[in-house]
Amino acid sequence: MLEELINKVDELGGIRSQYDIDQDLRAFLSKTDWYVVREAETGQPVPEQIKAQREFARNQISS
Repeated sequence: MLEELINKVDELGGIRSQYDIDQDLRAFLSKTDWYVVREAETGQPVPEQIKAQREFARNQISS
């Protein structure tokens, strides 16, 4: 899923800028923050797939 964001082409069919990739990855992290909050508040664990995707996203963000 996240690999698709990184490998997506821009509007002109070229390679996307790192800024655009970072923006998409940050949006993904923002959308999945509720899992982390839920775990902190209720103890219900974040699904392993989501944890792995969030770690991948954090590692891919350049700044």
